[in-house]
Amino acid sequence: MIICGKEDTRKSKVLQTVTEAFQQQNCDHHLLKAAYAGVAAFLINGKTTHVIGTLSVAGHNQLEGD
Repeated sequence: MIICGKEDTRKSKVLQTVTEAFQQQNCDHHLLKAAYAGVAAFLINGKTTHVIGTLSVAGHNQLEGD
């Protein structure tokens, strides 16, 4: 799912609601949250799209160590 919109359009609230729904179903480990900027990724407790897109370097999955 991609959530698009200008600032102040409640994207964070939508993401918070989705996260809570995953947590209530005990499947939040299936949810991967990403944002373009590091600050935005930090605020949603996610990763940057750059990190998500760099899944394999020299045969190692970088997400395993996070």
